[in-house]
Amino acid sequence: MGDKPFSYDLPQNLYVKRTFKDAEAIRKWEERGRRSIMDGKLYIAPIPDQLPTLAKPWIAGRFIRENGRFMDVQIGDAIYQIGTQGHDGQHRIMGLLSQKDIKPFVQQAFVHGKMEGDVFHASEVCLRMLEDSKNQDDPNLGRYLFIGDSISGNYDKALRTALMGKLNIYHPPTNCGPVRKGVENIVQWLGAYDQPGLDWDVISFNFGQWDSANTKARYQDDLEKVIAELKKTKAKLIFVTTTPIPGGYPPPGELGPDNKATGRVQKTMERFINPWALEVMSRHPEIAICDQHALISNEKFYSTWLKKAGFHKKGENNPYGDLHIGGLLGEPVGRQLARKVLDVLGREEEPLSPHGLVSNDLDPRRQRSATKDIDVDDFSDLLESDQRLRKYRR
Repeated sequence: MGDKPFSYDLPQNLYVKRTFKDAEAIRKWEERGRRSIMDGKLYIAPIPDQLPTLAKPWIAGRFIRENGRFMDVQIGDAIYQIGTQGHDGQHRIMGLLSQKDIKPFVQQAFVHGKMEGDVFHASEVCLRMLEDSKNQDDPNLGRYLFIGDSISGNYDKALRTALMGKLNIYHPPTNCGPVRKGVENIVQWLGAYDQPGLDWDVISFNFGQWDSANTKARYQDDLEKVIAELKKTKAKLIFVTTTPIPGGYPPPGELGPDNKATGRVQKTMERFINPWALEVMSRHPEIAICDQHALISNEKFYSTWLKKAGFHKKGENNPYGDLHIGGLLGEPVGRQLARKVLDVLGREEEPLSPHGLVSNDLDPRRQRSATKDIDVDDFSDLLESDQRLRKYRR
């Protein structure tokens, strides 16, 4: 502390919390022998063994051994198995809950086991707590669910900001991935919408990037199955077109001999996935369309990203990014979807909430490669002009 020496009398039991990705990472750490832990947190009082709570959402216990795909950890007198490769990268604690704790639409359940003849024998049931949306809702606002893959995560913040104070907004607690995942999970994602206070006023949905190598027949058939479940909610529905594949990806190809789309290459969404999806939507004229693909393809703000972003090859890093639209790239499409949501609810005259971006966010000198040539005035107009946000409608 300055030039004055200082010291602490450390307790006999000193705990340092360190997070390891998996058991292999622990083994590598042990193989290196005793090394200093940089930036470790020093606790003068020992951390007591404990299971996670809302106030202290961590596990504290003694690592005993690796046990297959789990680690055995002793917490107090009990030994728990901690999984390091849980669903969507989440850790799992085996043995916390019992059969009586299983509640529909309260947890997401994953069952492990094997088939014996026509009977499935479960060996593990893993439960993941879902959001308690009813307790989080503002009862004076409607309810909006948006379904999508990691692209929806890219525009999540902009969408929520634009609709702040206007709707209760939810996304399934997962990357919604391909349409087949939608078929398998849509009932769970929709929740108990027939119960008071849990109904949906509007739902937007997209499946596309993960279906870039799907067949037309399978993709359309699965979309129809998802739509059938969505219609049961009586909510207003919006289909969101799939965003483009930028020019740093391989050039376009043709349908393969098995009639699969060409995968994540240039023009796949323009030539196959979006036309296939819009053909399905034409059978359901009550479903509105938010054309994110058209906005990105036509606005000059995206021109650098469209031309230069590309696949991250092993050992390489494309400074222009990949097919994701993070940062400022997610702002226009997030507000475009927010505008569509209010419009389908009959709130066309209601303005979006301010985007909240400040001068530092828009400073050309502070931009990543994909947005470094930003025209600040034009970009701001795109975010704030309802006319431009509505321009790419079908």
